[in-house]
Amino acid sequence: MATKPKGVPIHVPTPTPSGKGWKKTTPVGASGNSVASLALESPDPIILIDGEGRLLAVNDAASHAGVPPALAGLAPIGKLAPFWVDEVMREKLLETLRTKKRAENFEVRVRDDEGDRVYWVNAQPLMPGSFDAIVASARDVTERTAEYELLKVCYEELAARSDRDPITGFYNREQFHILVEREIDWSRQLSRPIALIHLDLDDFKSLNESLGHGAGDEYLSRLGDALRDEFEAGEVIGRVGGDEIGILFPETPAGGVGEKADRLLALFQKLSPTFEGRALNLTASMGAAIYPDHATTADELMHAADIAMNQAKRKGRARYQVHDPNDRETNRVGALRSQVERIRIAIAEQRFVPVFQPVADIATGRIVAVETLARLREPDGRLASPAEFLDAAERFGFVTAIDRLVIQAAFDALISQRSRSIPDLDMAINLSGVDFEDDTLVADISRMARMKGIRPERITFEITETAALKDIARVQNFTRALVAEGFRFALDDFGIGFSSFKYLRELPVSSLKFDQSYVMNLPTEMENRVFVRGMVEICRGLGVKTVGEGVESQAILSVLRELNVDRAQGYHIGLPLPELPQARTAVWARPSSGSFKPIG
Repeated sequence: MATKPKGVPIHVPTPTPSGKGWKKTTPVGASGNSVASLALESPDPIILIDGEGRLLAVNDAASHAGVPPALAGLAPIGKLAPFWVDEVMREKLLETLRTKKRAENFEVRVRDDEGDRVYWVNAQPLMPGSFDAIVASARDVTERTAEYELLKVCYEELAARSDRDPITGFYNREQFHILVEREIDWSRQLSRPIALIHLDLDDFKSLNESLGHGAGDEYLSRLGDALRDEFEAGEVIGRVGGDEIGILFPETPAGGVGEKADRLLALFQKLSPTFEGRALNLTASMGAAIYPDHATTADELMHAADIAMNQAKRKGRARYQVHDPNDRETNRVGALRSQVERIRIAIAEQRFVPVFQPVADIATGRIVAVETLARLREPDGRLASPAEFLDAAERFGFVTAIDRLVIQAAFDALISQRSRSIPDLDMAINLSGVDFEDDTLVADISRMARMKGIRPERITFEITETAALKDIARVQNFTRALVAEGFRFALDDFGIGFSSFKYLRELPVSSLKFDQSYVMNLPTEMENRVFVRGMVEICRGLGVKTVGEGVESQAILSVLRELNVDRAQGYHIGLPLPELPQARTAVWARPSSGSFKPIG
């Protein structure tokens, strides 16, 4: 009898598994007959071992797998292929059985005449709660493992590719940020400087719009080749935006960054790839920031270089600028960037909400519409005006997300407040110029209206005159798509741009709003009256309604009536409120006010 290990019974049972196919060594219990018969039929090698891992019996499949008949008896399992070949593996399996009562898909690697083989071993006590006899099976998964290893290699390659931009081959923004952080940590230990250049391709958007994105991709691909040829392997290059590249120069102080930037500017002068027979020539604006002079973290360094790049653009493009922390624009952009997280959280929590300012028909004094204005509901319940978030939202690309939230909430208000608000109230909603670059927005707006049962003709979308002037062709396409879905379109803040009535012919305008800078001075400025009167006549001839905004007094309202303006909006008409108006007649037009007489 062998020495008993601590806590492990080694009594060898006396009954024997019956039936052909077992290579008997020592009798095993009749209670194990059902397990024994299953083992007999199994195509997998199966053995019975005792609590110390010594062999009790094997089935035919185990013999065929390479168990020599000479090992019959109490042979040490350590000598038994294909299960395991060393003491460590045996003890690991037995320990798993003692603690978990079962071992599943226990991987064992064996080297035989055919090379390395991989087996999954499953084992459990023959009798529940007893370790006198353990039944163990092995399955050859060598081929499956080979497939897994191949897949693993493929996944590793895909992971490596996911760190790279597919067009330029540079690191993507996330990986570039990681590498900048790593380089800063290393440089901090060695007390050495780092230079980061952030370059933005001038007029890259125009290239894509005029020749297609294929031209832009071709230019970026050739730029990638040129930058790799120009700079050493130790310099890290990343594509940090659609037309933005970041280059990290280790051990480069402020005095050395100029030479790097000059080489980049010269590279762009020489770079002239072709696309469909046309030469592609672009310049770049570059900003440089130095660690630790300008920043001590990756975020700060990339931010400082980005601001310097914008400084270079303001000074005329195709040049570079080293970060200047005293620049007024730097401080302004820094203040705007500090709002980014606030805006991002507010979008996620859907805290951008509409307020509604009434619009009255001047002839009748009746409230006929509302303008929807965006507000940010702060965590304390205060409603912040656009002056507190709009600049940052526009600069960092949040405007369209905010507008979507406000549109959805405005539609919800039309439905939820239907029973207590003015019936058939029209609603105007402001859009930003960047909204017209979103090709999916019209379809999303139309879908929201259909889902909520809102008639499109009740909704008018407004864009400012100056925003329309920036890309009149794009605005035409967008507004025509809106009108095709049944919505209406208005030109807002008219009078502060070029103020040409030609836009009334080129755009599907249903109404025009005079900018409040004209309206508020109507009682005293005769030139403003002449302008408004002339545009009113033009709009009447084109079937376009006119609206005066910024109406803050009865005197202004009286002049608008005199000039035959159709509608009025402003604090004298009503304040912007979270609820839709419930009273059909404006305060100033009610009999008690004594100041209104309907026209006609």
